Amino acid sequence: MNRSVTSDPVARQLQGQGLQVRCNEPMWRHTTWQIGGRADLLVLPGAFPQLTRALQVVRSAGMPFVVVGKGSNLLFADEGFRGAVFKIDKPLDQIDVKGHQIVVESGALTCRTARAALRHRLAGLEHIVGIPGTMGGLVAMNGGSQRRCIGDSIEWVEGCDETGRPFRLEREACGFAYRDSRFLREPGRIVFRCALALAPGDRTAIRRAMLADLRERRRKFPLQLPNCGSVFKSSPVLFALAGPPGKIIEDCGFKGRRAGDAEVSRLHANFITNQGRAKAADVLELIGQIRGEVHRRWGVWMEAEVKYVQPAGGVVPAHEAAS
Repeated sequence: MNRSVTSDPVARQLQGQGLQVRCNEPMWRHTTWQIGGRADLLVLPGAFPQLTRALQVVRSAGMPFVVVGKGSNLLFADEGFRGAVFKIDKPLDQIDVKGHQIVVESGALTCRTARAALRHRLAGLEHIVGIPGTMGGLVAMNGGSQRRCIGDSIEWVEGCDETGRPFRLEREACGFAYRDSRFLREPGRIVFRCALALAPGDRTAIRRAMLADLRERRRKFPLQLPNCGSVFKSSPVLFALAGPPGKIIEDCGFKGRRAGDAEVSRLHANFITNQGRAKAADVLELIGQIRGEVHRRWGVWMEAEVKYVQPAGGVVPAHEAAS
């Protein structure tokens, strides 16, 4: 696999600053879909100041970059990524509870954050307990479940832009919308931490709601196979016409439809599972087929939640790559 001519000197420069760097790293190891070719560099910062310095090094070299957490909402190209992937994971996962506020770093798992709220009898995060991934990704995509969004609980978000310049945005400035935010529309912004404003609640009731959510996920979703979660967003127009995405895709006859080793789940049709050796091209083929049939029947183009990481740089909604 060829790598960028700049990747080796950049790797040496980053390693000289104490960062953990891997060259020619398979990205299927870092996504929940277990799909994706090799990235020139995978950078694992141990502190946010390290990350900002590393960004400056990578930008000076003219390398594209992308930031990931657990990779639960990403599809890397089969050709890999000709740039640097920054993975925000441990140890950038601190959670600090102060009264009714939780300040959480972007590498913290969503489930761990929800359990911290439970321990402190704070309500409002029950809907994220079963969501795979980290808080940075959840905030960026304004994720959630049960038609709820994490943005509803955000007080402020801190991070840096692609130059390493820090920012702090209050909730109103984050541009939260359904499965969308300013951080997706301005991908150079990287989330470091956020503050969640929660309400006191009854611990038994909070725990009961979390367990009910987890039971429902085990019943409805193909959790035993590699997947990215929900592939398509719910559209208000389509919902009024035909229902939620899973029902629409099932009604179009796609349950069990395969392209290579990618399969529309027989359990929940808004999931595409990796049956073994699925390629990004297989997933994009299914996304394109589904969108085309739904548009033929109802005249509306479905939009994907999942993002596609292009080989030469840039992150776009997967439906754009499928088109």
